[in-house]
Amino acid sequence: MDAEEDIVERLRRRAARARDRYPEEAEDPATLVGGLIADYEAAADEIQRMREALKDLSRQALRVMLG
Repeated sequence: MDAEEDIVERLRRRAARARDRYPEEAEDPATLVGGLIADYEAAADEIQRMREALKDLSRQALRVMLG
């Protein structure tokens, strides 16, 4: 993995590859492939949500420091 590669995009690409390779199992979260896809997408969503929250906190902290 390249250090500059975005983990969110990597997780979404993995989910897309799994969905393309195993389309019959992809939509069923009870299957191994379907469960992995759901996990990849949930992880990507959570990381993105955390990034946005950290940006918001950073802006708030900067605003407080600058008065």
